[in-house]
Amino acid sequence: MSRSYLFVFVIVFVVCVSFSGVLTQICEDSDSDEICVDHEQCCGGCCFDGECIDTARSCLQSLDVCASHACVGGQVCSAFLPPHCPGCEPVPLCVDDVL
Repeated sequence: MSRSYLFVFVIVFVVCVSFSGVLTQICEDSDSDEICVDHEQCCGGCCFDGECIDTARSCLQSLDVCASHACVGGQVCSAFLPPHCPGCEPVPLCVDDVL
């Protein structure tokens, strides 16, 4: 009996390791310049407007970072995307209103 349990354990282990390797391969092979159409294509991130964005927010929420960000002193919120961080979530930045 113990040999059959060991055999089943080894088979399950090999299948699990193989499957996790396939999932890792899919995420590593995805091109950052590709247009996404679904959140699952983003390997843990979210697909917003065809671009994978790494974010801690729910993919069901809007990416409008200024919606809940208040600025004071006549400033307005502007979504800033750091140039050295492609695929990062925009940062709310308060800037002077030019109007």
